[in-house]
Amino acid sequence: MSDPRNKLQKMFEAANRHSNFGDCLFSLHVRGFRCHSDTAIEVQSPITAFCGLNGTGKSTLLQLAACAYRHRGGGPGRYYVASFIVTGTLDPAPYAADATAEFGYWQPDRSVRKLAITRSASAKRWSGYTRQPERSVYFAGMGLYLPRIEVWDFAVRNAKTLQVLNTEPLSDDAKAWVEKILGGHYEAMDRNTIKHPRQSPKVVTAVRNGVRYSEANMGCGEGRVQHFIQQLESLPEKSLVLLEEPETSLHQSAQFELGRYLIDVCIRRKHQVFLTTHAESLLSSLPSASRIYLDRSTGNIKPINRLSSAQAASLMANAGTKALQVLVEDQVAKSVLREIIRRSDSTFLRTIEIHPSGDKDSIQNIMQKLSATTLPLAAVRDGDTGPSPSQNLFSLPGTKPPEKEIFECPRVGQHLQLQYGLNLVDFMTTVDPADHHAWFGALANSVSVDEATVTAECARAYVSSLSENECDALVGQLKAAIKT
Repeated sequence: MSDPRNKLQKMFEAANRHSNFGDCLFSLHVRGFRCHSDTAIEVQSPITAFCGLNGTGKSTLLQLAACAYRHRGGGPGRYYVASFIVTGTLDPAPYAADATAEFGYWQPDRSVRKLAITRSASAKRWSGYTRQPERSVYFAGMGLYLPRIEVWDFAVRNAKTLQVLNTEPLSDDAKAWVEKILGGHYEAMDRNTIKHPRQSPKVVTAVRNGVRYSEANMGCGEGRVQHFIQQLESLPEKSLVLLEEPETSLHQSAQFELGRYLIDVCIRRKHQVFLTTHAESLLSSLPSASRIYLDRSTGNIKPINRLSSAQAASLMANAGTKALQVLVEDQVAKSVLREIIRRSDSTFLRTIEIHPSGDKDSIQNIMQKLSATTLPLAAVRDGDTGPSPSQNLFSLPGTKPPEKEIFECPRVGQHLQLQYGLNLVDFMTTVDPADHHAWFGALANSVSVDEATVTAECARAYVSSLSENECDALVGQLKAAIKT
């Protein structure tokens, strides 16, 4: 069976994008709102999942995306910046004086039309709304659905006297998805229109194991899933759907199945979805192009696209859990590999752990013993040992042990001469050429520096002499070893 994630991405290719999703959001550039001094988002999938630590502005991006369209009749209502971002005594400056939210809309000719919402200081209002395209926008924030028993609404207060005006069964497809997500069979699921003095509210009922019950007796996760799915199925086609942590109250397999449902509803109804999440299970169900990690390690918010779900989970755990364990032969190999990864992708370095584990035979033995486990594992052996990518066994650049590659590198000699006044050629006459493992210990004694420090310095100088392609190729192999 073909992967529906691939089908979804095919629908979003440039040639198919407008016919499937209309004037969809293709970019979002936020300047001067809350923690976003200058954040540019490029949309690469019909589903965009923002993940990251708390305080990285995920909700802000979702809220501003809600302001990208004018109201389309028959669908949900209109949102403005002031709908979400409030100023006042305790919030004097949630945005800069020159704050801008720029939206890029995909056009039939495959171009991107850009419009911005800006602040007029003189008029003290936001402008730019009138030229926006029309679209139905559905925003489901954290407070959109709370268990009825907790808010004690009309359906609970008047439970014994409610009058049902109409009952509509949930469609077979939607019912099947609720069952997949929640992991249980329902004999029936209905949407009931209730008589009320000022409105015609809807209340969900379900029949399970022969017992009929309403939302008043549903748990939070069960009620939220029923509510979300009924809403998404009833929206006009090609709506923009914005979901704040939709995995709330769901167990892990339910989170995964919820992601699969979002893919399915986007394929069938051509919705575009933006969501925020902290759930690895939900992220793993989505295309890699959907995942955008918002990184704040540099002080500013930096979007990182296409991380694996394991990498994202590692970063959200502040690297407390690692997406990949990497075996190397010794401490010198660890220093070299660390600098290669740092040069190619410093964020990736935070999601892995490198372990010196002995010679090539020891590494292969460990890999074989752990191959049947779920531990995410790869190995990078010295350059004089060939790689075996099918076994997640890779090699450092070069054809010799890393000590020899380093001490033969002219840039390392230049660094030692400049930093310590040491002539590397002369130094090499003093060491045993057959025992390269002892060279860094001798070098540390010669320059009166801790061995780990001088090893790291020389590894950095050596890696700076490698080509960018060599570094990126090895890092790419390690990333591919992580399950998506």
